[in-house]
Amino acid sequence: MEEKQLKINHSVQKTFAIIELMTAADDEMSLNDISKQTNIPKATASRLLYTLMTMGYVQQNQKNADYSLSLKFKLLSSSAAINHELVSLVRPYMQQISTELNEATCLSICDNQELVYVESIDSQDNLLNVTQKIGKRAPLYCTGAGKLYLANMTDKELDHYLAQIQLQSLTKKTITTEERLQKELVRINKQGFSMDDEECEIGVKCVAIPLLDQKRNVIATLSVSMPTIRATKEKIKTTVQILQNATKNFHL
Repeated sequence: MEEKQLKINHSVQKTFAIIELMTAADDEMSLNDISKQTNIPKATASRLLYTLMTMGYVQQNQKNADYSLSLKFKLLSSSAAINHELVSLVRPYMQQISTELNEATCLSICDNQELVYVESIDSQDNLLNVTQKIGKRAPLYCTGAGKLYLANMTDKELDHYLAQIQLQSLTKKTITTEERLQKELVRINKQGFSMDDEECEIGVKCVAIPLLDQKRNVIATLSVSMPTIRATKEKIKTTVQILQNATKNFHL
């Protein structure tokens, strides 16, 4: 029996031609430019772009109707890099930090506009059992680690993120207005670390620092969680110093 001959799927081919073009572009692109530079009819290009938009990989500027790749697409390659090899690479740093502070540590990534915990080490006294968090998701806007990703976004990316989600209150301390969140992100960029002050869970504070790639993009975050009873100003200051010192020579 003859083997069935496989054929190239031209829709997939055209979709990736658009993605490659937009990846190389420095700015947004109009439908007309995308159509001309890829040699794809405008109607077809519009349909493919709409499909990518519904999947969250492309975003459209509502003012001029131009297109650009979304943060979700940009994080695809970063998320792929956060695999077993990376966890193995980061875990010794986590163990060192956890031992020095006697507190719980977590390694997290951003996936589809949410924080995902990929590795964790419990505190020495097991007061915080964070190992149960592995694989779980949390909002970016109310977690120390998540806010680092928001602080790393361009204005356009942040506007798109805020348009897609609702700032819901998880605790009485959760930031629920865009104005307060914007101020918080400015502060994070200035100080180089982020905090969750019982914004996600009452009784727990979290200090987080970013792990950057060569282009200074946040591709993972390292955080320390502690009960509020131990989260004094001095302990927070010491935690930031230990996190930064432990990872100062770390490169991804």
